[in-house]
Amino acid sequence: MIIPPSAQGAHRVSERQSVNSGSSAAPHVEECEVLVAQPPVFEDGEPPVGVVIHASYPEVLQDILRRLIKLPERLHLYVTCVAGRDDEICAQLTASRLSFSLYRVPNHGRDVLPFLRMLPFLRADNIRALVKLHTKRSLNLGGESDWGVELFDDLLGPVRFSRALEHLADPVHVPMLGPQRYRLPVTRFLSESDGALLVVLAERGGIDPQGINEADYFAGTMFFARTEVFAPLERMQLKGNDFEAESGQLDGTLAHTLERFFGVLANVGREQRNIDLYQRWLASRQLAAVEVEGLPARLANWPRQPDVLLVLTDTAGDIGLLRSSLASIDRQLYQAAAIVVLSNVEPVGVTPADNLVWLPLAESWPSQLNELLQEIEVDWWYLLRGGDELDPHALLLLAEGIALNPGVSACYSDEDSLTAEGCQNPVFKPDLNLDMLRSYPYVGRALSFSREAALAADGFDPAFSELAPHDLLFRLIENHGLGTVGHLADVLVHQTINFPQWLGEPQVIANSAAIVGAHLQRLGVAHELQAGPLPMANRVVYQHAEQPLVSILIPTKDCLPMLLRCIESIMEKTSYTNYELIIVDNNSETTEAREWFNGMELLNNPKVRILRYPHPFNYSAINNFAASHARGDYLVLLNNDTAVIDGDWLGALLHHAQRPEVGVVGAKLLFLDGTVQHAGVVLGLRGVADHPFIGDSMHSNGYLHRLHLDQNYSAVTAACLMISSELYQQVGGMDEVGLAVSFNDVDLCLKVGQAGRLIVWTPYALLVHEASVSQNNVDTTKEEAKRKRFKGEQSVMYQRWLAQIANDPAYNRNLTLEGSGFSSKYRTDTDWHPFASRELPHVLCHPLDSFGSGHYRVRQPFAVLKAAQLIGGTVSDEGLQPTELERIAPDTIIFQGQHTTPHLEYMQDTKAFSRAFKVYELDDYILDVPAGNLNHELLPKDITKRLKNAVGLCDRLVVSTEPLANALKGFNADIRVVENRLPSHWWSDLTSHRQQGRKPRVGWAGGSSHSADLQVIAEVVRALEGEVEWVFMGMCPPALRPYVHEFHRGVSIEKYPQRLAGLNLDLALAPLKDNFFNACKSNLRLLEYGACGFPVICSDIVCYRGDFPVTRVRNRSQDWIAAIREHLAESDASAKAGEALRSVVLDHWMLKDEHLLAWRNAWLAD
Repeated sequence: MIIPPSAQGAHRVSERQSVNSGSSAAPHVEECEVLVAQPPVFEDGEPPVGVVIHASYPEVLQDILRRLIKLPERLHLYVTCVAGRDDEICAQLTASRLSFSLYRVPNHGRDVLPFLRMLPFLRADNIRALVKLHTKRSLNLGGESDWGVELFDDLLGPVRFSRALEHLADPVHVPMLGPQRYRLPVTRFLSESDGALLVVLAERGGIDPQGINEADYFAGTMFFARTEVFAPLERMQLKGNDFEAESGQLDGTLAHTLERFFGVLANVGREQRNIDLYQRWLASRQLAAVEVEGLPARLANWPRQPDVLLVLTDTAGDIGLLRSSLASIDRQLYQAAAIVVLSNVEPVGVTPADNLVWLPLAESWPSQLNELLQEIEVDWWYLLRGGDELDPHALLLLAEGIALNPGVSACYSDEDSLTAEGCQNPVFKPDLNLDMLRSYPYVGRALSFSREAALAADGFDPAFSELAPHDLLFRLIENHGLGTVGHLADVLVHQTINFPQWLGEPQVIANSAAIVGAHLQRLGVAHELQAGPLPMANRVVYQHAEQPLVSILIPTKDCLPMLLRCIESIMEKTSYTNYELIIVDNNSETTEAREWFNGMELLNNPKVRILRYPHPFNYSAINNFAASHARGDYLVLLNNDTAVIDGDWLGALLHHAQRPEVGVVGAKLLFLDGTVQHAGVVLGLRGVADHPFIGDSMHSNGYLHRLHLDQNYSAVTAACLMISSELYQQVGGMDEVGLAVSFNDVDLCLKVGQAGRLIVWTPYALLVHEASVSQNNVDTTKEEAKRKRFKGEQSVMYQRWLAQIANDPAYNRNLTLEGSGFSSKYRTDTDWHPFASRELPHVLCHPLDSFGSGHYRVRQPFAVLKAAQLIGGTVSDEGLQPTELERIAPDTIIFQGQHTTPHLEYMQDTKAFSRAFKVYELDDYILDVPAGNLNHELLPKDITKRLKNAVGLCDRLVVSTEPLANALKGFNADIRVVENRLPSHWWSDLTSHRQQGRKPRVGWAGGSSHSADLQVIAEVVRALEGEVEWVFMGMCPPALRPYVHEFHRGVSIEKYPQRLAGLNLDLALAPLKDNFFNACKSNLRLLEYGACGFPVICSDIVCYRGDFPVTRVRNRSQDWIAAIREHLAESDASAKAGEALRSVVLDHWMLKDEHLLAWRNAWLAD
C-alpha cells in the first residue's frame, strides 16, 4: 500500500511492494517500488510543477534541492533511485521539506527509463508541466567541475524557472525548453543505428518520420516540458526488457535514441504553433495610438514627403480581391497620392475617390505601365496585384525610407501569404543580394520604383512580361550600383498569390534566365547560363580567357591519414589542373608524419611543396606564411580534414573569384554523414558569427532555397576559401595578433567587403569537411586557456565589426540568431520600433527576478513610465549578446542586484560594446545579510568585491533608502535614492473587511527570507493563540504552524495585492529585527498593509519611522502583546488608524505624478 506522510514528515514504506498493489488510483508501473508517496498539493485547482529527478549521486541531488528550495513555485518531486542509496536520498528529501514521492528502480536504462516510469504517476496526478533532471555525470556535458553549476543555474534559476513555466502555460509556444548551449539538431552526428531506431519509434508513436529531420533535442536530457508531449511514449508501453543492459551512453541503445526522440515528440504540431506564434507576433507590430498621434511631428522632420502611386494589377478579374486591396490602402497611416487599378471588371461596390483611377487592363500591362509612367507625375510607384493587402504602416515606412535615403531608386519588403486562416508563411529576405538575384527573383513581385529613375532607365520592357519589373531592377543596378535597391525588413504586404506560387508561374519560369542573360549582356560579361536545381533558378557560369595558377594552402600537424585523404582527393578528382599544393607543417610530432614530410621534400615535386612553420599554433600566421610563399594568382585556404567530392570544385570557385567585383568565394561543405557543415556564415549567429543550416540534409533546399543557389554572404569559412593573392595582401591577410585562431576568416571577409568586393558562396564547389571532433579526455587547464583566448578574440571582433555583425545584409533581423539560423522565434517581448529614429529614450531593463523586488524596483516603474509615454524600451530576464544590444541600441541599461560571474561578464561586455548609460539598482544591503535570512548562505563570500565591481561598471547607483545610500558611499560617484512606490493598478482599489473571524484576525505576510524576523513575535504568537486567529501568508515556520489558524501559500506578485487584502485582517504586524541590514530596508510592508486599510503594529526601527499612523514598539514580547491587546480593545480606533494609513499611502506613496518622474530622472543620463 502507499503510505502518506505524517504531519512531521515522510514515512518510509515498511513493506517493499510494487506500486500496483496499492490504491486503484495508483498506476501500474513495472519494476518500480514506492518508498515514499506524498500527494501533490493543489491550489485553486492548479497542480504543482512536477520535478522528475533520477538521483544517482546524493551530493549532486543536494545541490539540486538547495536550488529548488529557493523557488517560489509549488513543486512536487518525483524522485527515482537505485538500491543502496535510498536511505541517504530519502533523508535529503525529507530535510528539504519539499513535497516528494520516492521510488526505487533497477539500475537500467540510464536516466531515461526511470523517467518513463514516472510518466504514469505524473498523468494520474494531473501534472501539466515538468522539469526533468538527473544527477548522472554525462560525457556530453563536458568536464565535471562546472557540470552542475552550469546546467542547474540555467534550469533552476528563479527567473529562468518562472519564465519557462509561463512559456509552457501558453499552448502556442514550443512544449519543451532547455539549455540553449545543449540544443542540437536531432540529425547532428546521428549514427545509422540511432537513425533507424528513431524511425521505428516515430512510426510506433504515429509520428511522421520526416519530423526527425526538423527537430532539435537537448543533449544531456534535462529540460522543461509539457507532460502531454510524452503521451505517444506512454502508448508505446516500453518495458524494461526493451532496454539494453546498463553500459553508459552508447549509440544504438534505446536510452540513447530516446534522448533524441524526446525532441521529435516536442516537434509534433510545430507547424500550427508557428502559425499561431507568427500571427501573434504580426499583431504586436502595430503602432500604438500615441505613436500615431505623433506622426505629423515625425513627418515634419523628413527632408521631404514623397508622393507614392499605388498600381493594382488585376489579372484574376476578381472584384472581391480588389476591394480587399483597396480597403487596406484606405487604412494607410500615410496616404497614397493616387491609386491606379488595371482591371477588366467593373468597380462594383468600390467608393469613388478623387485619387482613384480605374482603367481596363491591357494585354501587355508592362507597356501600359510605361504609358502611365509618362503621364502621372508622382515621386514613386508601388506595384501590387489584386488581392494584396498592405499593413497600415506599409506606405509610412516606404515613404520614410524614400525620404531619408535619396540614393535609393527601388525598394522591396518582406511579405507573407494571406489565407482563410489568416496571415502565414512569412518570407524574410536579405538585403540586395546580387548573386542570389541572378539565381532567381527572390525579391518577390511587390516592388516600388522611383519614377524619375525608371524613366531614365527606359521603363518596363514588355518582352519580359511578369518579370519586366525585375529587368528594370537590374537596369537600375547597372546604372546606379548595388546601393540603389533598398529593402524594408518588415512584413508590409500580405499576398493571396503567395511567394512559392508566384515563383511557379509559367511567365516567371520562362523569363527568369532571360532577364539575367540580358543583364549580363548589357554589362559585357561573358557567361553561360545553365538551368539551376529548381524550375525558376539559374546557374551563371562566368567565362574567363585566363586559367591562372591557384595555390592551395593546407596547414597541418600530424594526422597523416587525414592529410593524405585530402591530398589524394585533390590530385585524383580535380578537373582544373593549373594548381600547386603547399603543405605547411606546424611542428608535427608523429614519426609517420615527419617521415612523409621529409620524403616529399626529397621528391622536390613543384606541384606539391612542403613548408615548415616551427612556431606555436597560430592559424592566421600559418596561412599568411604560406601565402607569402605561394606562386599562384589565386589562393585556396583549405583545411586538412577536407576531401573533394566533385571534381569541378576548383573551377566552380575560380570562375567567381575572377570576377572583378568578387573578393572571396566559399564552398559547400558536408559532414561525413552527408549533412551540411558549411553553407555560408551568418554574422551574429550564436555569438560573433557561425554556420547556418548545420546538420541539414545535403538535399535540403534550405530557407528561400539558399542551400542550392549561388549567393552573397558577408563571410564564408576558411576551411575552403578562395581569394586572389593580390587582394589577400592588399587587405593585410589574416590577423595574426588579435585573431590567431578564431574568426580570422570572418575578419578577412569583412575586410574584403569593406574594400568593396562581394563574398560569394557557391553550392557547386562540394567537399567533405570532417570539422572538429569532440574529445573525451579534456585537459581543463588547456580548455580554460582556450576559453580565455576565444573570449578575447570575440572581443576583438565586436570592437572592430559590431555594427556589421548586428546587421548582416545577407540575413534578416526578423530571423533568430540562435540554433541553426533561418528561423524565427517571433518574440513579442522586445520593443518594435520600425522608424529610423526614436522620439522617446529607450531603456533596457534586466530585473533581478519576477517577484517582489524585481517588480517594485524595475518592472512596474518601467511599465508605468512606458504606458505614460515617458520612455520606450523592453525588459529582458537574460543578458543580451553584443549583437542584440547593438540592434536595440538602448539609451539606458538597468542592472538590478546582479553579481554572479556570468552577470559580471555580461556587464563587462556592455561596458565594452554599448554606449548606453548604465544604472545599477539595489534595494537591500547585501553586504551584511544577517544569519537566519535565507540569502545569508547563498551569497558568495566575496560579495563585497563583486558588488564593487558591478557598481563600478555602471554610471549610476540607484537605491531605495537614504541609509542604504550612505552605506554604499564610495561604490559610485553618482548615487540616487528613489523610494519604493505602489503601482496604482494593483493597489488603488482594494477591498478588505473587518471582524470576519470568531476572534480578531491578526496576521503577517512575508517570504522565507524573513524567518529570523518572525522570531521577534514567536512568543507573541504562542501567548495570544487563545485570543486571536493568527493568519500567516507566504511563509510559516514549522514551530509556529500549530498556533496559526490560517496559512496561505505565496502567490504570484500579480495576485498578491488582492490576496493580501482578502485576508481580511483586523490587525497586521510588521516585525523586523533591529540590525543594520533591516535599517537599510524600505517601508514597503507598511505601504502594502496600508493600501489594504489594515491597522499596523511594527518594530520601532529606522526603516519604519516616518509620517505614518502606525503603532511602533520595541522588539520585546511584552511590548508587542500589550500593543496588540490595546488595538483589540479599541477596535474602532484601530480601524480608523487603518483607514488613516490607507489615505497616507494612496495620497503620497503611489507610483504616479512626480514620483514617476523621479524614476525617469534616475534612469536617464542628466
